[in-house]
Amino acid sequence: MRPRNRTPNDLLRALLREARWTNHSFALAVNRVAAETGARLHYDRTSVSHWLAGTRPRPPVPAFAAEALSRRLRRPVPPADTGLVDPAAEDAVQDPASGLGALRRLVGLDLDPRRRAALRDHPFQVGWSAVPPWRERSGGARTPATAGGPEYGPVSALTVMTAAFAAADQAFGGGHARSALVAYLADDVLGRLRPAPAGDVREQLVSAASALTYLVGFMCFDDLHHHLAQHYFRTALHLVDEVGDSVGHSVALRGMSAQACFLGHHRHAARLADAAVDRAGGCAPPGTHAVLLGQAAVAHAALADRRAALDRLAAAERRLERADHASRPPGCTDRADVAHLAGQALALLGEHRQAEDALRASLRHRPEAERRSRLLTTHQLAELHLRRGNPEQACRIWQHFLDECSWVCSGRVRWALDSLWGRLQPFRANAVVHQALRRAERLMDRPSAPPGRTRAATAPRSRR
Repeated sequence: MRPRNRTPNDLLRALLREARWTNHSFALAVNRVAAETGARLHYDRTSVSHWLAGTRPRPPVPAFAAEALSRRLRRPVPPADTGLVDPAAEDAVQDPASGLGALRRLVGLDLDPRRRAALRDHPFQVGWSAVPPWRERSGGARTPATAGGPEYGPVSALTVMTAAFAAADQAFGGGHARSALVAYLADDVLGRLRPAPAGDVREQLVSAASALTYLVGFMCFDDLHHHLAQHYFRTALHLVDEVGDSVGHSVALRGMSAQACFLGHHRHAARLADAAVDRAGGCAPPGTHAVLLGQAAVAHAALADRRAALDRLAAAERRLERADHASRPPGCTDRADVAHLAGQALALLGEHRQAEDALRASLRHRPEAERRSRLLTTHQLAELHLRRGNPEQACRIWQHFLDECSWVCSGRVRWALDSLWGRLQPFRANAVVHQALRRAERLMDRPSAPPGRTRAATAPRSRR
């Protein structure tokens, strides 16, 4: 706590009255928002009483409080409006008028260690999960032109680098080499766009820059830096909107849906996923369209909307059948991605045997190099067996997860490790479970407990 400000916080008191929250309820809401960033706070009604009396908590707690109030009141509440920060001290990222201006501003902040830390500490903002408008261009959806001359060389370079960074992300996780990708965006990509090329070359460069921007956002999400991920996703949307790239727009919406679903904001996730499917229309390749439909199925399954989820899964399968007869690029993993999403959706609907079949199919189709996705699928398969009351089989499957999880720098993989470790604690007296837990604890750098004595498990954040 900072030194006491003797002026009572009437702004916060009025907001709590409008929200119809007690001090205790507000404290719990702040703790929940903080948990989404990985922070474990234990505020209670006494803490809120101190804030109302004029004490200001240290950053980023005012941002957690503002987001909790924004969700409750269903309108944006800036931290300055809570009275918990000095309005002059706020350092928000303003969205410039152009997408390239927004990208230049964002990567500049991300390359500054102090400002990057502040962005990482801020919470996921539910208000940013609204489906953004799409400016339909008179010429219809843009389709990439064939590179026919030396002026297209920079476009090819960006495409190759996107594939290289995406492969590294899949193999080693979003926490690996992300700063190198941000530096590449700041120097090479924005440098190529500074003497703005004309016509179709510029549009393709902006579209390629948006794909890299989206990839940075997904890497931030994978490493559980949710607020920073939101900034990159929004910037990617800004870029594709300017050049009329409807497929890029739908892919960015799909990533935002996956993030919202992971954090438990299922209604927002379903709206984003459905908008992604609609936005793609007939422009997306069949495999990409199938993945968009698979994400929509997961989001609706999380809402227990069985019919909508199964309809979208069936549509995804039809799209995949069409993709199998089309020319597909080498290394395309649409079938593995859709099977993974089908497994998630079916598990949420309680169709455990079908979910297991889908997850195993995903692993069969998934290349060995895509280690992060294989780990997350293996975790879900183990979790499925545990939910069906078979902890020994869950641990046998989990051994494959434990074999390779230390290779990957990924917040979602760390979360998966911690999650199943907590769920297995009640079965620790079982010898197979105990052996798996001891191995996991060595990876987690946690002290072991004897098999007859169960430690209280740390409750993992819900992703459903």
